[in-house]
Amino acid sequence: MLLKKIIHSIIIFTNSIMDSNYQVRRMSNAATAVQADSLPLAKVCPDGRSGWLYEKNNGAQKFNYYFYSGAHENMMMKRISSIYFVGSIDAWTDQQSELPFFVVYTKMKMDGTDAGSWYHSKHVYALHKDSQLVRPGEKCCFYALDMPHKAESVHGHRHLSFMTRIDDGEYNPDDEVLAVSLQSDSAAAQCSVYIENMGMEMDSFARRVGDSIIDMKLIGITMTPRITHEA
Repeated sequence: MLLKKIIHSIIIFTNSIMDSNYQVRRMSNAATAVQADSLPLAKVCPDGRSGWLYEKNNGAQKFNYYFYSGAHENMMMKRISSIYFVGSIDAWTDQQSELPFFVVYTKMKMDGTDAGSWYHSKHVYALHKDSQLVRPGEKCCFYALDMPHKAESVHGHRHLSFMTRIDDGEYNPDDEVLAVSLQSDSAAAQCSVYIENMGMEMDSFARRVGDSIIDMKLIGITMTPRITHEA
């Protein structure tokens, strides 16, 4: 009886830490907000994978998937402990431009030091291809800063760290975060990226706000109702 209770508790705990706290279905209103100016839009994976598949067609097309807005929060750069996505690089010919990257934007200061027309500074976290092994189609946990703690993100996957940071404007750990996104390079000749989850982990940044996480599950497959016929 005691063993049964222990097993039951483990199952409940495992399920609770593996559930995503955000879910976005392809072609929904929420998906429109996440994809912003991305072209083309995410598509269903022909191999039956459940997430979003991005495939560039031509020209300067790229994706910008936004998963955090700090417009009504006061979280500083130094409070971000991990940024990550779980998925794969499907098209890979050893070109840096084929790899996605994370971008963190900070809030404008309007004091003459802003680097952009709508942000103060922009900080790119990228994968250095010559120090990591990239295999096309292999589902991995790609992350910047610290490895994420969420079990679903790290269990059973290889972990590839985005260790290169490129700053547009001054890097100040006390600057407040405006937005965070996962993006691709418009200069890439080809780009095919599959994403199941993306998000970030944050240390406490306000009173009554403990450590928190955004884990956004991207759903590409449209579920159709199952019709049964009774005899």
